[in-house]
Amino acid sequence: TFYSCISGVKYLDECPLEPRIPIYHLVGGCFGALKIALALWRTIQLRHQESVDNLYEAVGSERGLTTRTYRSMNILLSLFLLTWHILGSVWVMGIWKPRFKPLLHRPNQWCERSLYFFSIAVIVGVYALMVLVLMGFCCLSLVYRSSTARRRANR
Repeated sequence: TFYSCISGVKYLDECPLEPRIPIYHLVGGCFGALKIALALWRTIQLRHQESVDNLYEAVGSERGLTTRTYRSMNILLSLFLLTWHILGSVWVMGIWKPRFKPLLHRPNQWCERSLYFFSIAVIVGVYALMVLVLMGFCCLSLVYRSSTARRRANR
């Protein structure tokens, strides 16, 4: 995420064919870093509490409000990042195989090679991670269902 943010700044004017690609990296990287910072803050906050049971007892108190606020912010950030990633995918794939050097008669029809290939790598990596997480949930679901079926059969 940090490298994505930095590459967005570094190559801000280096893709005139699709100027939203560096902005995709800049915004996505910064908001991704914010999401990571919030997760770290939340982990530190939970470690300072006496126990996890106190968190559930505190639902009506100020700590419960903090928990709800964190969940809401986490959901909103996740939805924003997912939407932003889909938009970035459309922008990057929309210029499939661009020219990597400007031509004299078409000076705005190119995109920096490293920015473009980094964009492809980020997009493919995120979708691959999503598929792996989905497959993990499916496997866990199957294990849970089979263990539940065994318990019912043993009764």
